[in-house]
Amino acid sequence: MSVRSAKDYITRMRADEAFRRTVNDCEDEAANWAFLKENGFEFTLLEFKQAQDEIYQEHGITPL
Repeated sequence: MSVRSAKDYITRMRADEAFRRTVNDCEDEAANWAFLKENGFEFTLLEFKQAQDEIYQEHGITPL
């Protein structure tokens, strides 16, 4: 698991509409995590938040 994987996931969510739709339409949390893992993403919620913070910093964004 890694922050790098979470950053790659965020990038793909922004760029790939079909992928984003599949993730967002899934209502089963376990199935959603399995789908992400099948697509090469493995990270914890803490790593996801760290990735968000890094992206905000890189782009000079102040979260609300």
